[in-house]
Amino acid sequence: MIRVQRKYKVLKHKTTKEIAEEVNRLIQHEYKDKEGFLFHSSGRWQCLGGLVYCEKESTWVQSMVFIQEEDV
Repeated sequence: MIRVQRKYKVLKHKTTKEIAEEVNRLIQHEYKDKEGFLFHSSGRWQCLGGLVYCEKESTWVQSMVFIQEEDV
């Protein structure tokens, strides 16, 4: 299997609680195809680096990447 980066997101929220809720929602989501079956390859969101406070915008920032493992 090879790992492929499919998507990238930067989450910005005023509080760490809001960041944590969105991170947990993304991580726990189950990805299925159009017919309701799970994908043959596994994929999930992962945090990329740590949580950072941006003083200029007064927000917390967390970067996330969607990694998918596929058969070659």
